[in-house]
Amino acid sequence: MSFGTPALTLRPAPLETLILPAELDGSAGSNRAVSVRPQIAAENDLDAIRAWLSRFVDTKTTFENYRKEAERLLLWAVVVLGKPLSSLTHEDCLRYQRFLADPQPATAWVAGGGRKHPRGDARWRPFYGPLSPSSQRQATVILNVMFSWLVQAGYLAGNPLSLSRQRARHVAPRITRYLEPSLWQEVKDYIAAMPRERPRDNAHAHRARWLFTLLYLGGLRIAEVGSNTMGQFFIRRDADASIRWWLAVRGKGGKERLVPATREMMMELSRYRKRLANSP
Repeated sequence: MSFGTPALTLRPAPLETLILPAELDGSAGSNRAVSVRPQIAAENDLDAIRAWLSRFVDTKTTFENYRKEAERLLLWAVVVLGKPLSSLTHEDCLRYQRFLADPQPATAWVAGGGRKHPRGDARWRPFYGPLSPSSQRQATVILNVMFSWLVQAGYLAGNPLSLSRQRARHVAPRITRYLEPSLWQEVKDYIAAMPRERPRDNAHAHRARWLFTLLYLGGLRIAEVGSNTMGQFFIRRDADASIRWWLAVRGKGGKERLVPATREMMMELSRYRKRLANSP
């Protein structure tokens, strides 16, 4: 089979059950690095993707989001283009971005009724429907992270997404205090992709995750983060008898205000303290 010929006998399948013929597994991909010493043992695209995903196994949501996007691209490359992921070009990536807006044929790519089925179910499909513009952008961000890492790992010669045009941000007519959810997800994905191989890098990544959570969810100023302590988290019972966590923040001029400590914030705090070997 030559590159560019759709693999008509292949059907979209989960990564863990996908079996690729030698000409599509990436062992001889045209974008494979040849002049550098690889830092991972992967000899084909599936193993390279698994090596990248293994860095996120302790974060279920991130792992599943990253696996989903890598899986979709790999399947599209081998099923639609008939070429390995490690042979994709910049032009291929542009074509894939258009595919995300309308995955066709739907019977092969989209789950019936937009329902999510178990990965071992015959009704499983990579998509639940067309991706919205924000979801398309998020997919591109994640794939760019993956390609960049595979280049750094000495598996790929270059990142085909690095040439993509950066979309201009719409300027809001007024100052807003919070990022859009999709942008906040981009921040979290960037932090999740930070180096963690050395203990110092790992500690820095976990600290960054907690600090950005506190800054974003709590709306704290940088100075407030530095001057407040763990003892300022407390529990209060509401009028309806429900229990809620709060953070007492002493800000500019010594003024104190109460910030709701959301479930997400408390989960991130517990995660960070466990990393510091403290009690949750």
